[in-house]
Amino acid sequence: MHGWLTGTRPTGDKVKGEEFKRVRSVLLGDSPSSAGGTAPDSVAKTSEQQTPPARNIPLAQSENEKARELTTLDEKFLRDVAHMPPSGASYVRRHPCLTVAAMEKWRIGVLPQDGGTDKRGWSLRGQILYPILSEEGKLLAWVARDPQFETKEQAFNALAPAERAKEKKPAKHRFPVDFHRGQELFGQHSSRLLEPGFRETIAQCGIIVVEGFNDVLGLDAIGVPAVGIMSNKVTEQQVAKIERFAKGLAGGKVTLLFDADDAGDDGVKEALWLLMQRGLDARLAWSRTMHGGKFAGRQPENLTAEEWEKAIRPAVIRQ
Repeated sequence: MHGWLTGTRPTGDKVKGEEFKRVRSVLLGDSPSSAGGTAPDSVAKTSEQQTPPARNIPLAQSENEKARELTTLDEKFLRDVAHMPPSGASYVRRHPCLTVAAMEKWRIGVLPQDGGTDKRGWSLRGQILYPILSEEGKLLAWVARDPQFETKEQAFNALAPAERAKEKKPAKHRFPVDFHRGQELFGQHSSRLLEPGFRETIAQCGIIVVEGFNDVLGLDAIGVPAVGIMSNKVTEQQVAKIERFAKGLAGGKVTLLFDADDAGDDGVKEALWLLMQRGLDARLAWSRTMHGGKFAGRQPENLTAEEWEKAIRPAVIRQ
């Protein structure tokens, strides 16, 4: 302990006198400076050298062999509703953005209930799987969406309070335990900038930020580039990334297009505050009351090309 505090050997063979008092004070909870003496540079810098934030590693580079095997999990995906489990097929039919072409383009699909001898992703069978790609386009994680979530949630809410307290609240999405969702944006891969007209739309309307996976897909289908925060609550890391994208591609412009409901309104208020504090030109595309209330209760995934061109785009375009 004396060596750790001072970087020197104790005077004599034993720690005693003032040196002993210093060590004892630190062990009792005092700081090295209050205990007397000065800590060596290596110790003094410890408080400044915070542990760097954990980052997501591409599955192909994982030290875990089982994780590396999931890199090509989409080889097993079902994309034709005729071959999906009933719950998965029902979910896909309810979301027009999940066409076969879109699912192939985005590497999305339903994991079959029976994978035969291939047990990869076994715990996710029957789920809708979405890939999270890095900015370089490398697969970071698969996120599972439970197609039966709404039914489970309704049953959970119907329970008496005492019974509900004993049950685990159903989850809409399942993220890998070692995946840091708050550091990424769905649809952040830079290859999307090669899509026709995407750079021009971003330059005029800013970085368009939505909540969910299907919102990104629905807008992509009508030629509108967006990134999703995978929640209705943006994180500081996501705000920093949006700032970097906005300053690099859109002159600091950001457009927020969260769900036009209570939760979306709450989330977008916080996001606007965080973005505008960074000096960004953040603008709201819609809300429950904007545009005469015509979009109340709507989600971006269902926005039509005509609605975008006639209502939303004119409201957010900046030259």
